[in-house]
Amino acid sequence: MIVFLTTDLMMASNARSHARQHSVTVKTAESESNTVEVIQADRPHLLLVDLQTPGLNIESLGEQIRKMSDSMTPLTVAFAQHVNVDLLEKAKTAGFDQVLTRGQFNNQIGRIISDTAL
Repeated sequence: MIVFLTTDLMMASNARSHARQHSVTVKTAESESNTVEVIQADRPHLLLVDLQTPGLNIESLGEQIRKMSDSMTPLTVAFAQHVNVDLLEKAKTAGFDQVLTRGQFNNQIGRIISDTAL
């Protein structure tokens, strides 16, 4: 299963489309607290984070994920528009496994999902 923290319906739909090809479910979370709850309850193998989600505190989310046991921690991929250099840097500092620009994410989402679905 994949958890996708975003309020962007088009991005979520795109991820679901790729995930369906690998028989993987995508659960959308719209807040930091909801994301943590879903990770703890469902133990997804992948967490996708739209850094431009309103109200997101990326440092806090990164810290909460790092505090989870290894068996619960998903692979984390964060993205934002290339002009949001500060957000991208914050995600790197927060310990996300991959930090991509939105364009890179759009180009690689199929591969990211297929690599983690195996």
